[in-house]
Amino acid sequence: MKNKSLVVSTGLAMFSMFFGSGNLVFPLTVGRDAGGQFALASIGFLLTGVIVPFLGVLAMFLYRGEARSFFSSLGKGAAFWFPLCALSLMGPFGVLARCITVAHGIFCLVVPGVSLPLFSIISCAVIFLLTMNKGRIVSLLGSYLTPVLLLSLGAIVALGLWHGNFPSVYTVTDWGAFKLGFLKGYQTMDLLAAFFFSTFIIEHLQKNSAQELSQSSLIKIFFKASVIGASLLSVIYVALVTLGTVYGSSFGHVPQEQMLGMIAEHALGPYASIVLCMAVILACLTTAIVLASLFADFLRVEVSKEKISEPVSLLVTLGISFTVSTFEFAGIAGFLGPLLEAIYPALITLTILSIVHKLWGYQLHRWPIAATLATKVLWF
Repeated sequence: MKNKSLVVSTGLAMFSMFFGSGNLVFPLTVGRDAGGQFALASIGFLLTGVIVPFLGVLAMFLYRGEARSFFSSLGKGAAFWFPLCALSLMGPFGVLARCITVAHGIFCLVVPGVSLPLFSIISCAVIFLLTMNKGRIVSLLGSYLTPVLLLSLGAIVALGLWHGNFPSVYTVTDWGAFKLGFLKGYQTMDLLAAFFFSTFIIEHLQKNSAQELSQSSLIKIFFKASVIGASLLSVIYVALVTLGTVYGSSFGHVPQEQMLGMIAEHALGPYASIVLCMAVILACLTTAIVLASLFADFLRVEVSKEKISEPVSLLVTLGISFTVSTFEFAGIAGFLGPLLEAIYPALITLTILSIVHKLWGYQLHRWPIAATLATKVLWF
């Protein structure tokens, strides 16, 4: 694969892996709750929903994707316990289950009456089949699923904004809107995901490069791909925040996971639900297959010491996901939100210090990370 094509496919894959269930829901709720201040709310959301996660990818790239080495700076036991906790939250106990609930909420706009348990079982079966072929995950996401997702969302956003009206009165202060977007960006959980996605990206770069590339060449390709992925995320986030602002007063009463569907039906008419269903399921699927693979591999290799097979570890992962998904989107977000607000500042501190350590040789200490966590917990 030529370097230009490699940059594009890698950038699209980065976008796809970051853009999941919460990324469809939370920007809309930010716009809805920002009281007309969509610009400042968007800036806050972009800082924690785009800039911070891509700093995490950079940090892991500098560590060559070696998560154990990265987390060992937190202490000897952290190399095992932190990845276990992070992957649990991103996987079956959090984001993976959340993907299923979001897809179900939108699917019910097309086929009313489908129960969440039934939809969850079918979703888990599809995720299982796709994840078992994880060697093609990155190329599949970048080459096929992402273009369809972008076209679907583009149609919904463009026509939705065309038919909508902006509020004439601001009901939230500048700082309040910025803070709302900043904190809501935590709930995408993309910084946690960034700590583990680098493995897929590095493997993709090495496998598909036309020739053996030096580390400096790989870094150049990586940075260019990151610009593509981050730009796509930023454009869509701003569009969704704006969409939430335009339709917030009309659909503020609907469940969070169904807000985009209601907006699409209003703006596009009777066929909107079909387009939206495709967009949401693809967004959730692209995230779910990666998270299922990451958690199942960690469970098999690090926890069981390869005493269980890959299919068994994946079945356990999806079994937990099915159970958690029955708590619905609001229930999952209810326990994830406070937890993420408490730990995210410390994770951001760890990320920045790790980058400085690798690029400029700064001696990495644990006390700034611990102090950030303690301050946030006591203040929170």
